[in-house]
Amino acid sequence: MPYREKRIYSGNILEVEIYPIGKIERNQNRKKKEKESKKKQKNINDKNAKKHLIRLLNINFTDKDLAITLTYDKDNLPQSEEGARKDVANYLRRVKTYRKRKGLDPLKYIAVIEYKEQEENRKAVRIHHHIVISGMDRDAVEELWKKGRANADRLKADEFGYEGLARYITKDPQGNKRWSQSRNLKQPVIKINDYKYSRRKVYEIAKGQGNKETFESSYTDYLLNDYKVEVNDITAGIHLYIKMRKRINIKS
Repeated sequence: MPYREKRIYSGNILEVEIYPIGKIERNQNRKKKEKESKKKQKNINDKNAKKHLIRLLNINFTDKDLAITLTYDKDNLPQSEEGARKDVANYLRRVKTYRKRKGLDPLKYIAVIEYKEQEENRKAVRIHHHIVISGMDRDAVEELWKKGRANADRLKADEFGYEGLARYITKDPQGNKRWSQSRNLKQPVIKINDYKYSRRKVYEIAKGQGNKETFESSYTDYLLNDYKVEVNDITAGIHLYIKMRKRINIKS
């Protein structure tokens, strides 16, 4: 059984997925989609969307950039998600105008709308926004929001980059896709290798429970962050997931 190594580069973060494939799948870019139940497929889609957001943050933003929370006062609270989207679009338009006037680079952003539909015996969450944008004057960013309170903070990466931030701003997703992005974002770099890992080698790695030295010797520019192993109950195929960070600027 051949194994595929899939490397995903997102800024300082490297993810490695190692999983079995059929011989016919070699030299293909990806596995064919398996048929899933609607609920299971939705969970997979939500999980993959969150992974993609994490990667976009890690490859496009640095600690010089800003994380903004925008809330509404009583007089400006929108009545629908559509109204909230218009508010964000107008806000980002003002930010772009400001940046152009100040001679700053084109705006990069990821914007998330957060709220819950009101349910019986449950208090509704007021609509608010989380936005990550290119670095600029924090006071100006806050003043350009005209609908209530704004709070802007510098990003601060940890050993997982901005994964914690991404998971926070996408917690408890409901309904339709609620995050948007600028068109000028860089995309993660994906590399495929179907010949690096044999079944025996994967088995030895899994049996050793992800020895740190094994991974750091295979990916010499990176330090190990996390490692997971799963075994398919039907095929007995081993799936490895490795997350690493660049050695530069790492405090021991």
